[in-house]
Amino acid sequence: MGTVPVAEPAPHRPRCGQRDGLRTHALPARRPRVSVSRLAGSPAGWWLTLLSGAFAAAVGAGFTLRLGFLAAAAAAAFALASGLVAAAARLRFRRPAVLLAVLLFLGIARGGGAVLQPAPDRIDGHLGERGVVVTGAVRDAPLLGAADVIVDVERLTDADTDAAVSGALLVTGAAMPALSPGDRVEIDASAIRAPGRRPGPRSEAALEREGVQALVTGARVTILRRAGPSPPGVLAWVQRRLVTAVNAVLPEPTAGLLLGIAFGIRQPMSPATRAPLQDSGLIHIVVVSGLKVVLVVGMIAAAARALQWSRRRTLLAAAPVVAAYVLVSGAGPAAVRSALMAGAAFLGRIAARRVDPLPLLAVLAAAMLGIAPALAKDPGFQLSFMGTAGILLLAEPLARRLPGPRLLAEPFAVTVAAQLATVPVMAGTFGVVSLVGPFANALVLPLLPVLIVLGTGGAALSALHPALGWLPLQLAGAGTGVTLGIAGTMAALPGAALRLGSWPLSWSLAELSGLCAGGFVVLLARRNTTAGMRRRVMAAAAAAGVAVASGTGVATAAPDGVLHVTVLDVGAAPAVLVQSGSGALALIDGGASAPLLLQALGRATPPWTRHIGLVVLTGGEQAAVAGLAAVAGQYSVGAVVEPTRLNPGAEAVITMLEAEGASVIQAGTRPWTWAGASWQCLTVSAARTGRAECAVSVGDRTGRVLVLGDVGTADEEELAGLYPAQLRADVLVAPPGGALAPVLLGAAQPSSVAVPAAAHAPALPLPAGYSTRRTAGDGDLAFAGGPTGLEEAT
Repeated sequence: MGTVPVAEPAPHRPRCGQRDGLRTHALPARRPRVSVSRLAGSPAGWWLTLLSGAFAAAVGAGFTLRLGFLAAAAAAAFALASGLVAAAARLRFRRPAVLLAVLLFLGIARGGGAVLQPAPDRIDGHLGERGVVVTGAVRDAPLLGAADVIVDVERLTDADTDAAVSGALLVTGAAMPALSPGDRVEIDASAIRAPGRRPGPRSEAALEREGVQALVTGARVTILRRAGPSPPGVLAWVQRRLVTAVNAVLPEPTAGLLLGIAFGIRQPMSPATRAPLQDSGLIHIVVVSGLKVVLVVGMIAAAARALQWSRRRTLLAAAPVVAAYVLVSGAGPAAVRSALMAGAAFLGRIAARRVDPLPLLAVLAAAMLGIAPALAKDPGFQLSFMGTAGILLLAEPLARRLPGPRLLAEPFAVTVAAQLATVPVMAGTFGVVSLVGPFANALVLPLLPVLIVLGTGGAALSALHPALGWLPLQLAGAGTGVTLGIAGTMAALPGAALRLGSWPLSWSLAELSGLCAGGFVVLLARRNTTAGMRRRVMAAAAAAGVAVASGTGVATAAPDGVLHVTVLDVGAAPAVLVQSGSGALALIDGGASAPLLLQALGRATPPWTRHIGLVVLTGGEQAAVAGLAAVAGQYSVGAVVEPTRLNPGAEAVITMLEAEGASVIQAGTRPWTWAGASWQCLTVSAARTGRAECAVSVGDRTGRVLVLGDVGTADEEELAGLYPAQLRADVLVAPPGGALAPVLLGAAQPSSVAVPAAAHAPALPLPAGYSTRRTAGDGDLAFAGGPTGLEEAT
């Protein structure tokens, strides 16, 4: 054996596979250790997260706030100036600051440019109550148990128009023919209206993510031509087969709930079923969320490990399964985001690269918003990304500190993390924050993989033959019953849910700015932080977050100086909430139901509001004042303005408010000033009762509203004769049902008409040319003042 020269280094056997507990085959033999992702907790990863998140936030702000080119330029200039100031201390921040300014400019420009205004060539440019015929192609056909169909409009014909029109229309009705995607249909409707803001599947927020600009109700639908085979048609057929298979074996509400758990297929759900799920924090299990896609991927990965498949074969097997699951569920943003993240993780493992989820999440958010800015107003998108971010940042630290078995501690930590991050969206969208959600999810989440396997397998087998899927569907139904039982038990606990009514935008802005400030402090100190300094850095980040959040909250919660008017949805009666430019609140009438008025005030005002400065009654009828009984004991009232000759029931309510400290003033015909706005009671003698009725006119430099109360048509004609100059208003609040005299409409010349619901009476049509909103379909109607008067609030 020869000797080894001293100048030649001895051979060295690589041991990278033995370090850090890795198997010898964890990395390819010829790939150096440094090839493991530089973005795994590196400064580059944090900068990618910051820049992608800034672009996504800019797109969302531009679309939601309808910002234009000047706002984009101002945001970019601010970011650039801030970056240059930081660069004076540390020069390496110069390039990221310039890039941040460019991304902010492009994001706001992209979001603001995606806002589409109503136009004659779009369906939302033809809103109104009149006979109209629309032709188009079916985009989304109704499933069993549903009666909604989305039609891509091609042409519109009415008494004045026969033109090509674009846009999407939601058609609802009980007598809907069997339709498939691609069918050409003719829709004969009596009115086209804009989607309402009342939460639900037909709300503006829900329909906006589907690209729907208008809707018709009770229309007659005629099939002009059937569509041939197409991918959407095949997908609709598969969904109908699954729904039929499950409904044939299981009763409601178990069948509908299992379809939601297993496939995310939405089915009509009664309030008795939805309320416990919502109050217990389990409502997310009936939609395809990122959690379910992760569970599906995890089950495929577990099967692949048992079969000893390679990573490449696992990816090839998982990709079509996950894609089919996402498509059957409707391809919502949460499912798409999770599928993309899972695919990126699989690709990273095949390439022996570790994929850091936080930068990947920010990049996906930026990409999806860049492609479809309307997702910024989609609660599903918001919940998906904010919840995932909360889980990534908070779940693991929480789980490490929780005692008990991991099977319960980990779901509990995941739920707490997701709930903390999504409080603004949950409160703003549903008005409810579940306090028992972490405990309910800790019990239910371990059951989800079993329910998904049994539900999907049983439905697929039952679609082939009912006998094949009977047993797994029965087992899945039993598990679904256990889930409903847990939801009902948790929701019945005292203090199970916190009902906030409304979540002010200022709170969301404060939370976002505080998180950004704290994250920026952590980012700056991350590179040079030793173990002993981590607590100080986290304390500084927390202090910066609290300080910035408090300042933002105070600044954004200040009164904006314009008049705000909200026609409350309190059932079949009028109730109008007025906020002056100084922030003072006044209530005109209170409706007939005390509980409904209390709920409406909770929706329209911040949780801390407990004072109403002025209450004005338009008449002495019970339907207008009975709801005010809810105000006593819940809100303090400064003064009550009442007409003469109240009925005994109304007198009792006023006496109750007076006992609580309110002063009572008799209404006259002379105008008065309160909280910076001018008020006037335009009094007439009601033809039906002989009592005094008054139409209330309220206005300032930013707009004027006229509230007619419950006056009849004959009284409206008398008003037009007595007060022709005082009736002018931007917004006219009609009597319940919408009965309006043409002479009064001519005197008021409103740009918008708000119609409260009427009891036991159909809604009356209004003349063409007026923007009409109804509480019966749209919920609370909000208007805000501006340079051109009161306009519908966005």
